[in-house]
Amino acid sequence: MILLEAQNLHSGYGEMEILHGVSMRLDSQEIVTIIGPNGAGKSTLIKTIFGLLRPTAGQVTFKGLDITGKPPRDLVLDGLAYVPQSNNTFPSLTVLENLEMGAITRRASPIPMPWNRSRGSATSPRMMNDSQIRRRAIETIALFPNLRPKLRERAGNLSGGEQQMVALAKSMMLDPDILLIDEPSAGLAPKLVDMVFSKIVEINGSGTSVVMVEQNAKKALAIANRGYILETGRNRYEGAAKELLQNTDVAKLYLGG
Repeated sequence: MILLEAQNLHSGYGEMEILHGVSMRLDSQEIVTIIGPNGAGKSTLIKTIFGLLRPTAGQVTFKGLDITGKPPRDLVLDGLAYVPQSNNTFPSLTVLENLEMGAITRRASPIPMPWNRSRGSATSPRMMNDSQIRRRAIETIALFPNLRPKLRERAGNLSGGEQQMVALAKSMMLDPDILLIDEPSAGLAPKLVDMVFSKIVEINGSGTSVVMVEQNAKKALAIANRGYILETGRNRYEGAAKELLQNTDVAKLYLGG
């Protein structure tokens, strides 16, 4: 079943168009990776899907419903979560406080807010009360047991790999249907890259579908079901991840031979 689909997306920054008709899809329970050279439009694609950028043309659908240009806050309530490449934790807050902040957009408020009116405010099925947030925090820590002894430490004092785990855990507090991840291995040592990718596989195994933008193309394709290769803002190759890994042209151009 197609869970998320982008069709013929044109998007960019101001008058500079970066995406020139990019398309992709994510099926239920899949990991899909977006790879390609620097400047190919990978991050622009994921930001456009998540509503951080508004496309000038094309459409994004989630569970068959048009979400093109929908604000990120609404998309979070719909079941999407996003982990940016950088500035993805609150370094001055503890790990536990980061997890609590991860659920804040779904926290039921006793005061009706403009963004909740169309959703029934605190009665929305995607909103959570304090006890539900605590229960979700327990579930999330179970998924990230290495963070348990670090709960009272400031996120900014952790290693790069641990901070990436906090970013993933914070997004999983939303109990998303889809996790959009931008460059999870950026700046990490090879051993930490393996740890982060292993956790992404585990997250997927727990029922969350994943779209991952990644520079480490070989490792990304190794854990993905399918892949898309972008070049200069356009689709260049797409297909099953194993087939892309075995494609001699793809290997020569994008996988270092």
